[in-house]
Amino acid sequence: MTTRYYWVEPQGVLMLRGNRSFGAAGEHGEALLPPWPSVFAGAFRSALLADDAPTLSRFSAISSARHADEAERSERMRALLGEALFGTLGTPQRPGSFRLGWLSLAQSRADTVQAVLPLPADLVALRDAGLCRLAALQPAALPRLTQGSAELPMTALLRVAKQLKPEDGHWLDAAGLRQHLQGQPPATSLRSDALYKRETRLGIAIDPASRTASDGALYTSEAISLSAQTGFLVGIQGAPTLKDEGLLRLGGDGHAARWRRVSFERPAVAPVAQGGRFRLMLVTPGLFGAGWLPTGITRDASGHWRLRGEGFSARLACAALGRHGVVSGWDLAHWAPKPAERVAPAGSCYWFDQFEGDAGKLATWVAGGLWPENSATVTVTDQPHAQRRAEGFNNAMLAAWI
Repeated sequence: MTTRYYWVEPQGVLMLRGNRSFGAAGEHGEALLPPWPSVFAGAFRSALLADDAPTLSRFSAISSARHADEAERSERMRALLGEALFGTLGTPQRPGSFRLGWLSLAQSRADTVQAVLPLPADLVALRDAGLCRLAALQPAALPRLTQGSAELPMTALLRVAKQLKPEDGHWLDAAGLRQHLQGQPPATSLRSDALYKRETRLGIAIDPASRTASDGALYTSEAISLSAQTGFLVGIQGAPTLKDEGLLRLGGDGHAARWRRVSFERPAVAPVAQGGRFRLMLVTPGLFGAGWLPTGITRDASGHWRLRGEGFSARLACAALGRHGVVSGWDLAHWAPKPAERVAPAGSCYWFDQFEGDAGKLATWVAGGLWPENSATVTVTDQPHAQRRAEGFNNAMLAAWI
């Protein structure tokens, strides 16, 4: 499926809230960066309706109709939107062809847009004698050690000449990402303070009955202020009627952002190496039924964990993950919280070996997101997590084994 890429530039600060509720007296709301991909999926889906306020209002009313079954809701939306737009949006429970296929920070330089990603879990920034360098974790066979709740043949280890403390706040620029995907150590990294700043904002809770300020209910929240020439790169599939430019309401409080279509070439996919070895790296958080373990991986008769898809298989040899997250959100259509689900963080890395089958089918599956199906005959609506797929979770990239 063709992916169209858009440069999104905030017109001020953004309130990119995480999954923790706040607002009571003395509480602090932290910003989440990168934000959940659902933030941008929702903003662009709304943009498809924003040119016609009455249609947007009726779409919202149909979505929130509590006593309508799914078939009735679908027919009413089809009649409202027409075949083309309904085919793109579908319903909240059964999305159409729209899917967010890429999300990252980005920098605009000399009429080009370059992606910027947080350091993957298999890279560590080390400072020595005032200089910072990136070191890669290496899979090593250490019998009887475990990774998470499952025994894996190898463990990711950091091997350096002397003990150094890892340094937070580093990101991969476009050149570093290309090098890392090809199995080469990135030469440089970007510091967070070159990309954005966190600002503290003071707020006060509102009494919902009187619509006045509640006594003593002060709280603080974080706002994200992006640096000049820094924005977001968003890849969208299955939305042929989306314009080439426009305005978005983005994040908490609906702050303004401007978008325009741009040319972007994703870094080349590393082929499966001789010996059947490769890596998978999550670009957006992974929503898997088995927690940190990607969909399609099960134990075989020998006790190893194997990835099995249509036309390919491989053994999971090693994994490096950050701290898990929990994604929820607010369902505006039903005015209720979405189910809280555990996710593997973006940047999580999985090493595979003993590959068998068609490498092209593996690449196709990864390009479509790490979801259960591998066949073009299976539609998005056949899955239990159809909405989360449309929102852009489980996006990943193939990389060479380091």
